[in-house]
Amino acid sequence: MPLPTPNLDNRSFQDIVDEAKRLIPQYCPEWTDHNVSDPGVALVELFAWMTEMVLYRVNQVPDKNYIKFLEILGIRLDPPRSARARVTFYLSAPQQTDIIIPQETETATLRTETAPAIVFTTEADLVIQPPVVLGAYTHSPRRGAEGWVQHDLNRLTLPGQSIILFPNPPVPDDAFYVALEKDHSDHVLALNVGCKTAGGAGVDPSNPPLKWQVWQGNLGQWADCALEHDGTGGFNLDGEIVLNVPAMTPGDFAGLHAYWLRCRLTEVQASSLRYEVSPEFERHFRTESKGGTVGARHATTVSGEIVGVSDGSPGQTFKLLNTPVLAREALTDYLSVEVPGNEPERWREVADFGDTGENDRCFTLDSLDGTLALGPALLQPDGSVYRFGSVPPKGSVLRFTRYQHGGGFVGNVSPGAISVPKTSIPYVASVTNRERALGGRDAQSLEDAKLKAARYLRSPRRAVTADDFEFHATQVPGISRACCLAPGEQPGDAAAIKPGHVFLIVLPQIDRPERPQPEMVVLSEGLRQGVLEYLRARCVLGVGLEVRLPEITWVSVTAELMVSQESHLGLMGEVQQRAETELYRYLNPYTGGVRREGWPFGRDVHLSEIYGILQKIPSVEYVEAVRVEISQSGVQGPFKPAPPRVVLPRHGMVCSARHEILVRRVAPNE
Repeated sequence: MPLPTPNLDNRSFQDIVDEAKRLIPQYCPEWTDHNVSDPGVALVELFAWMTEMVLYRVNQVPDKNYIKFLEILGIRLDPPRSARARVTFYLSAPQQTDIIIPQETETATLRTETAPAIVFTTEADLVIQPPVVLGAYTHSPRRGAEGWVQHDLNRLTLPGQSIILFPNPPVPDDAFYVALEKDHSDHVLALNVGCKTAGGAGVDPSNPPLKWQVWQGNLGQWADCALEHDGTGGFNLDGEIVLNVPAMTPGDFAGLHAYWLRCRLTEVQASSLRYEVSPEFERHFRTESKGGTVGARHATTVSGEIVGVSDGSPGQTFKLLNTPVLAREALTDYLSVEVPGNEPERWREVADFGDTGENDRCFTLDSLDGTLALGPALLQPDGSVYRFGSVPPKGSVLRFTRYQHGGGFVGNVSPGAISVPKTSIPYVASVTNRERALGGRDAQSLEDAKLKAARYLRSPRRAVTADDFEFHATQVPGISRACCLAPGEQPGDAAAIKPGHVFLIVLPQIDRPERPQPEMVVLSEGLRQGVLEYLRARCVLGVGLEVRLPEITWVSVTAELMVSQESHLGLMGEVQQRAETELYRYLNPYTGGVRREGWPFGRDVHLSEIYGILQKIPSVEYVEAVRVEISQSGVQGPFKPAPPRVVLPRHGMVCSARHEILVRRVAPNE
């Protein structure tokens, strides 16, 4: 039970008026007209209203004291946070030299009559390099080390010459490899190929059994590329294949050290929609860089703003022109004090002046209202004056070298919203964000800070235990849930966790948690870096930290439900819809499980649970049959029959793929 807040005076307006009227006969017996039309009663009501206002202010004292106590504890309102997005710059044409898009290049959303443009600033230099192909190979895992076949791409310029992509007959995991000389991480690569006519016979041109991947080293192995466009229809036509390439790491294959891109046949190749024979390239094979992707955040940069001129007194305050101010970087964001005739002095930002002395060149900055304060001076009992921080000489010009302002929930823009370059960049034709911007949050309200004060006092400020890491990870905007793996547990295919290493499994927030899809549950590089930065500032020095997505097992349920003979078609449809809804809700990382708080990390799935969910649906007589299939590759499969108990790893969880419910009436003899 919370502690009751005392009400210093609970009298209302009517209570005060009634009490005053009761005292009239005692102090003024000749006053006999107590109706509201009497001028004296009107004055009583006026003073009662004024008294009620005073009492209201008096009753705010406990709240004011509470807020002051929070300030003493060091609790401050959190400033707004910037949304982050991956912004892709597209070139007007492929270039033969490197194209550099500098850090702090500004892009924005389209400005409308009702909404201003939302500015995003890039966080690093983007270098778009022209690709250089060192070689091309075909590999078949069936043949092991003997399965590598090198191709001479120069042959394609000769009439009647071609190269084969996969061994015949093609089977899953056969792959075509391209060795690149340079690192093309976060590039938009285009492959212009000439394909042999009908070389891809047997496949669906709109969905061929192909997956483009790049090598990421021993940690990530092969990572999927995002296929932006396939003009070849699965190697059936001459055309262009456009890929968005993730991070790459050099590797050694076929005796060559290079950056590797491959096209692999997926498990669908084992189905009826497969290549009858391997497709072939002829006439040409060219690779080009069409653009690149870089991280950006919702922020506008201000450089060299003059804050004011010092008058030589302690405790001076100044205001920045733009607010709210985002997090600062010590190396670039600081106060420059320009004393006439001397070199500019560099003043650093501190959280408070408690540990400063009179020679410390420091200041504080309120991120919300942009108030910049210099150290005060306090008179001591012996008559001396103690200064908290140095005081700039009179006439000094105070200049803030650089800061960024912006942030807020408004920065969580949808895919494709960032489309306007704020500055003209040579050879850049357009810009866009292929994924939704995440992480933007408004400034913390006072009521929210008061409600969270109790949790703040009992929660750790440092990340030491597994619970600490999980708690702090969920404080990062964009993270829904987290699981910290202890030493000795297996994070996927990696080796056992060693002491001093932390593997944090995080589940990102999505727009539609009721029906997650594989393309939604993605840990963007910006969000991953945000978690790492937040935790590194709070974990013990020397801890190795890795952040990953959970291993999701996709579950498909096919069930047959029996209802009574009298059930009409409308009721049968309701039962079917209710059954599917319950399954999608229960087998869900965000809303699933018994507590509806999301499927617990590492909790196994039992067939008996599925029977229990379906049996509880109103109007269901009994469950005739249930078939459960699982897949590790997403909703497209391939699926395999599940055992009565689906065992999940500690970092795993389940998610609904597709469910098929058949509702039938009970036969008369049943």
